[in-house]
Amino acid sequence: MKKLLLSSIVASALLGFGLQAADSSDASKIQRPLMHKTDTGVRYYSKSKEQAKAYVAHELERHHKAMMKQVPKELLQAFGETYKALKLIQMGQSDQALKLLEAADKAFDTVLKKHPELKMVPLNEQIFVSELIAKPGEIKSAVDYGRELLKGYHTQAAAGLLATLKDEIDIATSYLPMDLYPKSIKQAIAALKKKDLKGAVAALGAGFGTIVTVEAAVPLPLLAAQDLVIQASKLDKKKKTQIEKLLKAAKEELQKAYYLGYTDLHPAAYNDLMKQIQGIEKEMGGKNMVEKLYEKLKASFAKLVGKTYHDSVARKEAQALKNPASVKGEKSAEAKVEEAQSKELFEAKMKAIDFEKEAQKEAKEGMKK
Repeated sequence: MKKLLLSSIVASALLGFGLQAADSSDASKIQRPLMHKTDTGVRYYSKSKEQAKAYVAHELERHHKAMMKQVPKELLQAFGETYKALKLIQMGQSDQALKLLEAADKAFDTVLKKHPELKMVPLNEQIFVSELIAKPGEIKSAVDYGRELLKGYHTQAAAGLLATLKDEIDIATSYLPMDLYPKSIKQAIAALKKKDLKGAVAALGAGFGTIVTVEAAVPLPLLAAQDLVIQASKLDKKKKTQIEKLLKAAKEELQKAYYLGYTDLHPAAYNDLMKQIQGIEKEMGGKNMVEKLYEKLKASFAKLVGKTYHDSVARKEAQALKNPASVKGEKSAEAKVEEAQSKELFEAKMKAIDFEKEAQKEAKEGMKK
């Protein structure tokens, strides 16, 4: 097999990323993700032993608080009871399972009466942080080399290289469709009253299958640039050198976002951020103008960060679930719902297994008392 030759610049860039050369015969070791917690207890995973930067943790806490704020606590508790009920049925304790399901059914009905606007309720989040320590030029060199690999049809080598070029927060949020899941509880209750244990398990299983997971990726260069701008805005205007360094670093982060492809969805917004930073640099000697420019820039950052949460893989499927009428075409809404459910069924089952383990432990402890 002919060896691939790397230029010294590209080679140094790849080594900077911790990447392997394309002709390496050693399989890369898979590093197990490590679990971390922010100060407020939000869990996330990464391959780094170090905690994520402060602004990353702050964004995770902000997002988690915003998401879970809309979830009634009694609903989450009722949802957990349905998992416990499933395990009890499997253990042959159908009477206890029926009591849990009836309580959960009542809780769901109560919540829906109080909050009829609830459609898709967030249950939990799985967060993975991928931090890439590299300069814009190094990233560009790696991308350019990946392009050269593809030109020579070294597809697998290119895929291995480009797969490492991630600098983002990946958030997978599981949602419970309130117009579907409660029906499965009622069906399970009816089946248990008829002593149809298989029917009850099938009904609950179908309910778990309606859980939809929406994935979103938040570019870390965007958050880093935002943090640098905020730091600069807090400094006294007399500290011109420090401010210039911070703004320069912010522009480099936006450049990183460009080379990593994060600007593709909102190119105009990213270009506007760059122009606003340049505008502040030009007005450094102004009196009140700079303060106003900072406020506008920070608002633009916040708006763009908010948009990234809607740029998800399952965005269209989730929209179909929330509002089937919004999807045009005969039976297309129904088809999209089924598509979303089948895509996420495996992940929903995996989550169910975790809940079932907890339910089994609690059930055994309850039997000992």
